[in-house]
Amino acid sequence: MTEEIDMNNEECIKKFLELGSPFIADGMQKLGLARRIADPALRPLIPGKRVAGTVVTMLLDFYPTEQPPIAYAFDKVFEHAKELASPVLVSESRLGLHSPFGGGACRSFVHASLSGVIIDGTIRDTADVKNQGMQMFHRLISAESFVISKFPEGYIGAEAEVDVCVGGAGAATGDLVIADEDGIVFCRTEDAPSVIEAAREILAEEEAIFDRWDSGQSYLEGLEIERRE
Repeated sequence: MTEEIDMNNEECIKKFLELGSPFIADGMQKLGLARRIADPALRPLIPGKRVAGTVVTMLLDFYPTEQPPIAYAFDKVFEHAKELASPVLVSESRLGLHSPFGGGACRSFVHASLSGVIIDGTIRDTADVKNQGMQMFHRLISAESFVISKFPEGYIGAEAEVDVCVGGAGAATGDLVIADEDGIVFCRTEDAPSVIEAAREILAEEEAIFDRWDSGQSYLEGLEIERRE
């Protein structure tokens, strides 16, 4: 392992964008860090648009008693987002097919300068969202939302900046995330510089193999593996 370099969050996010989710996942695995890869069923709305940034979380759920308007949770998220490098809203939705994020919510996300959105749940108004250029990683698309606060399951409410589970991966406000068409990977801020260095080493090793193949070496020679007799 090369000596760890000092990087702030903005620098780490830039490197996450350059490396992509597979190499960040590989770097974490190389360092023996816990696996924090979301279920691949969560897919990007806009093909080819990679998102990386600092996590700010929201939990949406049904509750047995009447809840404050979810606007309060959004406001808390947006105010904190102003302090974060490339804020990414990461939301766990327990609302089934009710879509909490659509065209209207997207306008507030753009206004709050979010870099992207990841929701383990449903979204809607996808043409509008695409036109606004906001990348949303999501599990499903559903026309159903909510114009009333009380359903058979309970009252809809939201909590900001609580730990969430997204595609089976835990996420907390302040984590870093990289999300692209290959997957979604969360990483603790304090681990990010070492993860980046480990990912760079893996990338360099792969490029060295490709160079050896391009120079005419055989498959095993390129891998620096001795042929069995």
